[in-house]
Formats: sequence, C-alpha cells, structure tokens
Amino acid sequence: MKFDLHVHSRLSYDCNMPTDELIEAAKAAGLSGVAIADHNAFRRHHERDNFYLIPACEFSTDIGHLVVYFMKSHINESISRDEMGRFYWRDVCQLAHDQGALVFYAHPFSPAKKCPESALSQIDGIEVFNSRVVHSRIPDANKKALELCRKLKKPFSAGSDAHSPIEVGTTYWECDLPESAMNDPGFEEKLKAELLSSRGRVYAGAASPFAVLRCKRYMYRHEKLWGRLIKSYFVLIYTAFRSLFKKKFEGGYIDVYEEAEE
Repeated sequence: MKFDLHVHSRLSYDCNMPTDELIEAAKAAGLSGVAIADHNAFRRHHERDNFYLIPACEFSTDIGHLVVYFMKSHINESISRDEMGRFYWRDVCQLAHDQGALVFYAHPFSPAKKCPESALSQIDGIEVFNSRVVHSRIPDANKKALELCRKLKKPFSAGSDAHSPIEVGTTYWECDLPESAMNDPGFEEKLKAELLSSRGRVYAGAASPFAVLRCKRYMYRHEKLWGRLIKSYFVLIYTAFRSLFKKKFEGGYIDVYEEAEE
C-alpha cells in the first residue's frame, strides 16, 4: 500500500484544492490513501471506498512544523500560541499523545530550526523526504532530515506536501499491508503500527520546478488578483533562473535503514 503522508486541501490558508480533486489525483497516482495535514486546522473527512484518509494536521510550532497523524479530535483550540502565533511543541506532543496520535517532524531543515533534545525525544518520527523541499532554498534539507532520522533511529514518513493536484503522489511511503486490509475493523491500528515499525520504503520524487508556480491558482485565495499576479511573476523568474543551474532531480526509492548499513 502506498500513502502520501503530507498533502493539503482547501482547509489550509494557502491551498484551494477541493478534497474530491485531491483524492482523484491520488488515485490516479496509484495511492492507497493520503494524510490530509492542513495548516493548523483539522477536520475528519468521511470515509471513501477503497481509499483511506489518515486524519492529520500540520502544526506550526516554536521548533518548526509538526505533523500529527491519526488524530481523534480537534486540539487547536486547547493550546496557546506564542507572540508569533506559533503553537508550543510540548502542548502539541502532549495533547496528540493523549489521544493516541503520532507526532512527526516535517521538513526539519527547511527552514532549519533549533530543536532541543527534549523535543526530539518526544517526537515519534521524522519526515525524511518532502517533494517541495527539493526546490527550496536549502537543497540538502531532505538529506539532512534523512541523516537525522538515522541518527535518532526514529520511524520515518514522507510526502509530497502537495498544494495542487499535479504534486500529489510525487513522494510516498510504502508498506507491506495488503489492499484487502483496508476493510479490516482494526486497520487504523495496523497502519499506525506499520508507520512506527520503521519498515517499508520511501519513494522520493519531485514535481516539476514549475509546480509551485502552476499551483498559484489554488493558493492564497483571499489575496487580491494583482497580488497573485505580482507574486507569480517573481516566482516564474526565480524558478526559471534556478532551473538553469540546478541539477535535475531523479526520483527513486530510499531504503532508509538498509541503505545506511551498506
């Protein structure tokens, strides 16, 4: 089974992709499910036939972004924020774990944040590859995330961080559960156990460097038209310039721990 463990829907402030369109793109990419991890917002989506939606949320915290998987209920209104509007990592971890959810560190080096050992000990896993990070200003951020995961010997996740249909499924996490397991009453617990087991593989891919520009029509829906046009213009120039000098990224599987032992 293949899961893109980091996608967004129109519930995020910077995305206007409807859930149905997201799921259609995921199925076209051959995925078994996705984790819809909207920014600081949580909603349980209704069940779909032969497709699993992992209830999740991406929290902006004082140490960076944390993705919480298998949430049972909304915790956003139960925790305070700092002067910059960020949640405190301790609150997110505690309330997430209280309801049996898992906390993973998303793109920890894009941008890089100071993360104390106490936080790393409470976090359940590390996102070792993020499709959008490939085209970020920190080209080795994914590599550093993978190295951190191996150093800590933590479970791992991966995802496209998609904000538009063209990005969905460019990166995914793959496990050995059969498709038929999705119909089992205890499937969520089985999937959670697989994610914590450090088994499985990651397919690391990247959307076109123009994907961010192309998805502008899905983003910042509350921004005025002239603002979107100006932003798109500068993104086009920046992306075109970088594409002239950046080596083309070739996707492929990452065996997170087996590769480290070779």
